[in-house]
Amino acid sequence: MTVLSHTHPLVHQLENDLLPLFRAALPSLAAAAPQALASVFAFSSGTASAFQDYHFGISCLLEDVPEDAPEEVALLVSVTGLDAGARLSAQVVWGQPSGLVEMQADLNAGDLQALHVALPDLLASLQHSASRGAPAI
Repeated sequence: MTVLSHTHPLVHQLENDLLPLFRAALPSLAAAAPQALASVFAFSSGTASAFQDYHFGISCLLEDVPEDAPEEVALLVSVTGLDAGARLSAQVVWGQPSGLVEMQADLNAGDLQALHVALPDLLASLQHSASRGAPAI
């Protein structure tokens, strides 16, 4: 499966590596946070072109949250700047109105190995955050 048929080789690699791993994490997320609806996502974005940046992740939508609290926490892996030297980022982040970053991986430009080393901790952080149901104070 490909997000888009004409994407950069790094995007294909990320898609092939991450999406199966993220799908495999869904059952343990559901067990740890039954109040969350977890799903895997992949999409492209950009200002000059719709294909500048690519994002992969797991979104956890929470039910029964106060109106002023975030209803989503997500693990987001992004690759940006494909035309000027790809940059990777990975973080567990809460939706609005919080926008709080629970955990962030320090990654160099296209360092897939560092991303793979960081993924177990990022997945654990997502699971903990979703089971807690609210940003850390």
